[in-house]
Amino acid sequence: MMRPLKSSLLVLVTAAVARALPAAAQSCAMCGSALANDPLGRAFSWSILFMMATPYTVIGAAGAWLYYMHRRAPGRRRGDVIDLVEAGRNRPPTQA
Repeated sequence: MMRPLKSSLLVLVTAAVARALPAAAQSCAMCGSALANDPLGRAFSWSILFMMATPYTVIGAAGAWLYYMHRRAPGRRRGDVIDLVEAGRNRPPTQA
């Protein structure tokens, strides 16, 4: 069971965070108020989204292509299977 001091501190921190959430969700003053219900504001938001997504898309596509080419490489060799029991029999005895 929580002590009264800890529970009141938890309530206070929760209230402070809940109070700050709407302010954190707003963007800059220019974007939040001037372009709020304007088609220009929506276009501005979409352009920012595309500018942020483009580098991730390009790097992700290049990485996926390299992975695909590596997995599908012709003549890709796998390691030989070594029979450990047989390899142990052919080893010369060690002298103590």
